[in-house]
Amino acid sequence: MIHTFGIEIETSGASIPVIKRALRDAGVLGCPVKPDGTPRVDAELPLPPLAPCDFAWDYIKKVCRVLSDVNARVNSSCGLHVHIGNAPLLDNISPTRFCGDSIASVDTTGRYISGCYGEPMDAVEVKDLEIRYTRQQEIINSMFPRSRTNNRYCYPLNLQSIENATTIQELTFGKFKAINLDTWRNGTIEFRQASGTIEADKIINWVNFLLNLVDHTRNNRVENGGRTIDHNTPEQPFRRGARVGVQYNMMRTDGGATTQEIMDATGCSEQRVRAAVSEIRNRVGDMAVVTNTQQANGASYGDGTHHTSYTVLFTYTEQGSGASLLPDHRIGNPSIWSGVSDELFEWWNDRIISLGR
Repeated sequence: MIHTFGIEIETSGASIPVIKRALRDAGVLGCPVKPDGTPRVDAELPLPPLAPCDFAWDYIKKVCRVLSDVNARVNSSCGLHVHIGNAPLLDNISPTRFCGDSIASVDTTGRYISGCYGEPMDAVEVKDLEIRYTRQQEIINSMFPRSRTNNRYCYPLNLQSIENATTIQELTFGKFKAINLDTWRNGTIEFRQASGTIEADKIINWVNFLLNLVDHTRNNRVENGGRTIDHNTPEQPFRRGARVGVQYNMMRTDGGATTQEIMDATGCSEQRVRAAVSEIRNRVGDMAVVTNTQQANGASYGDGTHHTSYTVLFTYTEQGSGASLLPDHRIGNPSIWSGVSDELFEWWNDRIISLGR
C-alpha cells in the first residue's frame, strides 16, 4: 500500500510576491505561497499532496531551487510540517499519475483531488505509530537542531496517555504536538517536529523516514480483518446482597441455574427473573449469558420454569474486526529504524553526528 504526503515549507527573507513570480517563471505549478502568521516566518508553501516516486522528488527539488534562487532562508522559527495520508492510494492509481493529477487540480481549482484513497487507518495502527515515535523521542530530537526539542509548536506526546487511548479521538492530543491528529478529518496525520529547510535532500529523507514508519507498522506490526477477542466475566458486578447479585452468582456456576431455582432463592417472579437476565446481559455482554431451553436440558415435557436455565460463562470468545497487533512471535521490531534502507539509515546517523547531539 502507498500513502501520499504533503509538505509545508516555511521560509523567511523573501516576500510572497517574489516567490510566486519565481515559481511561475520556473514553470512550477500547483504550489501556493501564503502568509503563515508566525513571527519571523515570511512565507509558507503548502505543496500539493504527492505520492512517493521520482516525479514527486523532482517536484520538491524544483521548488527548493526556486527558493534558493530568490535567497529565501530559514531561521529557528521556521518548521517543516509533513502530512502523511491516513488512507492509502487505491491500487489502480500509480504514484506518478496521482502526482500529476494532484498538481494540476491545485493549480487550476485550488482544491485537492478526492476519490483516490482506500479505507483510513485503524486506531490500533495510529496508536502503534505514536508509541514507536514517542518511545524513541530522544533519537528523533537528535535528528534536528535543539530549537525543535520541546518547541511550543511541536511538544512531544506523553507515552502513558497514548497507551491508555483506544480511539482516534483519544489519540488526538492537540495541534501543537509532534504528531497532530487534528488534521485527521482532512485525511492526514501531521508530523510537526522537523526543522525548517529549503534543502531538498533533507525534506525528501524526512518524508521517506515517516513513510517507512507508517509502512512498517501497517505491514509488519498489525494485521487487519477477523480476530478473536477473549473476555473474562467479572466475579461480581452487582451488590452481593441484592437480588440481581444473588441471581448472578447462581448463574455464574458450572451448569448455571434454572428459573425455578432462582425464584426460590430470591423470591422473585418468573417475569422478574427474566428481567434480571436482561440486566445481566447488558452489564456483562450478551454473549456471556447462555439460555438453555427445556429441550436442551433433556426434557420433552414439563413446566419451562423448571427446565429453562441460565448460565453466565466464566470466559467467552468474541469474533471482532478491524486491526490488531500481531502476536509476540510474529510482530516486527518496534524500532523507528526498522525497515529503513541502509542508505537512509546512514544519512540520518551522519546528520545526528554532525548536529553533535
